[in-house]
Amino acid sequence: MIITVANQKGGQSKSTTAQALVSGATARGIKALAIDLDAQANLTFSMSGNLNAPGSYDLITGKYAAADLIQHTAQGDLIAASTQLASADTMLTGNDRVFAVNDAIKSIKRRYKLIVIDTPPTLGTMLLNALATSDTVIIPITVDIWSLQGLYLLTDTIKQAQSKYNKRLDISGVLFTKYSARTVLDRDFADVIKEKCKSWQVPVLRTTIRSGVAVREAQLQRESLFTYAPKSKPAQDYSKLLDELKITNKER
Repeated sequence: MIITVANQKGGQSKSTTAQALVSGATARGIKALAIDLDAQANLTFSMSGNLNAPGSYDLITGKYAAADLIQHTAQGDLIAASTQLASADTMLTGNDRVFAVNDAIKSIKRRYKLIVIDTPPTLGTMLLNALATSDTVIIPITVDIWSLQGLYLLTDTIKQAQSKYNKRLDISGVLFTKYSARTVLDRDFADVIKEKCKSWQVPVLRTTIRSGVAVREAQLQRESLFTYAPKSKPAQDYSKLLDELKITNKER
């Protein structure tokens, strides 16, 4: 399974979710790979990746084979971000503009049960590359009106990618993050977003991710949430998300 985690708005726990999926799968004994296509490199940092080594820019330009770019970390395998990714929109042309990642990872896809692609907070070329490569998309959002504002544009981009570049692509769903069911405001906003998603034919995942300081602490330590604070609320919630997505090792 190849999952893109996407949201063009910052602060939605996009990289946190990508990290949790890969590190959580790894903790379950599943062979997992993270591909960081975001020049901000938050996922690479949190997974203790080496930013000075060749990375995803070299992947999309074909300078290195995908197998030569894989870094092995305690949280799972990683193709690290590259600061040069910021120029990808102007650098990629023709067929490479959308299919560079898909073509580059064909040789390694069968090694992994799970590949998670973290994307930049824009509706640009790297997002299209991820969508053209993936089986499904997860859209993490916080429950506020500003998140809803950009959700329509993102889902429209996904639907265009489905029709033009990748007919097998689907949307696993919107994922509420930093969520507190105890507050009336969060519940009200969640209901509004669910109604909008229903009208746009966009599913909403059953799992919600609660806030917790353990997330930031684990990232600061560059450690998996599942080893740093396995009993924390966010770790429990991300474990439920793995179950909902059926990312399980039946041999466990």
